[in-house]
Amino acid sequence: MSKVALIKGKDRRDSIKRSLELISDEVKRVLNSRQIIIKPNLVSTSIQLASTHIDQLRGILDFFAEFYKDRIVIAEASAGHTEEGFRNFGYWKLLEEYPVELVDLNKGPFESVSILDTLGRKINIRVSSMLLDRDNFIISAAKLKTHDTVVVTLSIKNLVMGSIYLKDKALMHQGYRQINLNIAELAQRLWPELAVIDGIVGMEGDGPIYGTPVDVGVVISSTDPLAADRVACEIMGVDFKKVGYLSYCAAYALGRAELEEIEIIGEPLEKFIRPFRLHSSVNEQYQWY
Repeated sequence: MSKVALIKGKDRRDSIKRSLELISDEVKRVLNSRQIIIKPNLVSTSIQLASTHIDQLRGILDFFAEFYKDRIVIAEASAGHTEEGFRNFGYWKLLEEYPVELVDLNKGPFESVSILDTLGRKINIRVSSMLLDRDNFIISAAKLKTHDTVVVTLSIKNLVMGSIYLKDKALMHQGYRQINLNIAELAQRLWPELAVIDGIVGMEGDGPIYGTPVDVGVVISSTDPLAADRVACEIMGVDFKKVGYLSYCAAYALGRAELEEIEIIGEPLEKFIRPFRLHSSVNEQYQWY
């Protein structure tokens, strides 16, 4: 069984911390003495609704501050100018509040990794060496959002797409089937040790950037990112089996994907189910299978 913590709240920072406290034993068991890397979602460097809120990071940092005394790295390869996102969303304040470092992954170093194009041929993209390093403890600080290509974007996709060099991100878009397959293939090497999904205010409609806010008041945390994303789909009213990359991750046995194999702790799942309006192109997105 995989544990997924669900917390209801309006205070993002406090809710994030409380969700992690519910799975504290699981987190400490896998952390050991590894370097912590927090990977936020800065798909937009100007639209806050689309991006990881500073209080989500504060909640995570508050939790770890009680027992982890080393420097924590906050690292992202934004689809725009990463440092501009750090500035616009107030991340620089964190340097005064915690022992943290902000890293723009678009500056490298990188490792060349193969994906497949629309014809099934191998092409290479540059991926962050830091996030590929399995000696690091990677936290995906994700958002509860719909997506314009793969139905939803949650903890797994946040890490995979945010690890890719800015100029190579477009190479992932090789048609609906191939992008879903490529995300799952990369996820085998870019797997979060901890998923923290902020659903205090989610995004429905034309996400991941231009959707509209939806008040859900939930935080989802788990050391099994696939289980966390599975529960997130349930909350959003999304058929998990229709989300290509998540279905592939389940087929690869990267985590738990059946609700019967997931233990919900905190609040009951039924309390948060609120079907999201999906992207206007969702029927085309389902053509991956």
